[in-house]
Parts: sequence; structure tokens; C-alpha cells
Amino acid sequence: MTDMPSTDTIATPRYALSYGLRLDQGTARELTHPRVPILVPNGSVGSMTLHVMNGTAEDEIKAQLLDSIDAFFDFYADA
Repeated sequence: MTDMPSTDTIATPRYALSYGLRLDQGTARELTHPRVPILVPNGSVGSMTLHVMNGTAEDEIKAQLLDSIDAFFDFYADA
């Protein structure tokens, strides 16, 4: 059996989620949110905001990141 798309379902929009993670020792200025250029899947150029979270890796940063991901998908719930 091949992986053929089902014909009895409504087509759902497809997206690409771009992200990057880096853990550095020390702290960084949290109020600085630089924007970096990215090449999006359709070939155009967009931008992405870099967010900084400070704290302990396992407890504080991980919790902030998970909260941020939940908020992101809540914000785009209708997409």
C-alpha cells in the first residue's frame, strides 16, 4: 500500500515552522530581540525574531521555552 493522501478528508493548510536553539553560558540582554533574515520555503526572504531567555537550563529556561511554544500555538490557533 502506498502513502496516498486520503480523499475523504478536507485539505488542511500546510506550514513550515522555522526555529533555532542555542544555549550559551552567561546571560544576555533579554530586551534585545534582533531580527535575522531567513529564506522561506516559497523562495522569498522573510525575517525571524530572536528571543533571549536567561536562567538555569533545566528549570527556568526550559519552562520559559515551553510556555512560549504554547503561547505561539495559542496565538496561531486559527491558522
